[in-house]
Amino acid sequence: MSTSLADALRTNRYQQYTQHKNNPATTKQSTFPNQSNQNNQFNHASSIENTVGNFTNNTSIETPPLNQGLPQELPAAIKQLITGNDYWILAKSNRYKKLIREGHLEKLLELATMAHSKDNPANWFAKACSKAAWDRTLTYFTKLKEVAETAEIVARRISTSVNKFIYKQIWNGVNVIRWAIAAEEVAHAKPGQSKEKHFSWLCVHEKQILSEVRAQT
Repeated sequence: MSTSLADALRTNRYQQYTQHKNNPATTKQSTFPNQSNQNNQFNHASSIENTVGNFTNNTSIETPPLNQGLPQELPAAIKQLITGNDYWILAKSNRYKKLIREGHLEKLLELATMAHSKDNPANWFAKACSKAAWDRTLTYFTKLKEVAETAEIVARRISTSVNKFIYKQIWNGVNVIRWAIAAEEVAHAKPGQSKEKHFSWLCVHEKQILSEVRAQT
């Protein structure tokens, strides 16, 4: 199917939706009939942030050299997450200091904040910062940066600020750039229409739209 036909199909369906919404006889009907299904998708979506906590029980904390002191003070937010006997306190301290020397202080502070939402904050933080899991943790932060950049692009195109809905669509794998461009290119002169509302509608109905487009090819 051609791009113009696909765009026409999307525009036509969105206009039908807004006309239906603005019709007083149908205002009691749900704006997004599939919204409950979308919420279920949010609840069951596998967040990258959650995968950071699924590390092996082997934290791989560095073994501290004998008689090594503590040449630098750790931030309080990190220090309060160091638990265990003297050996493990020193081992974890050395590990976190090494990561700070490598330029990861901001990441450690963010992980420390995230840790407080976990059942065992100190254990979760130690796993996330362990040698065995650190590459995976860095991958998470790289993805987090990409998601933030994508959210900014989408927000600019649909003339709004970055919000939770945009982030959820990105984490769920919705083609947000495609739908932001589509919403930006369509006129929204009628009451109740806007680029942001059109974008939201396209995201929520993505599977249905793509299925209809494929059926027409």
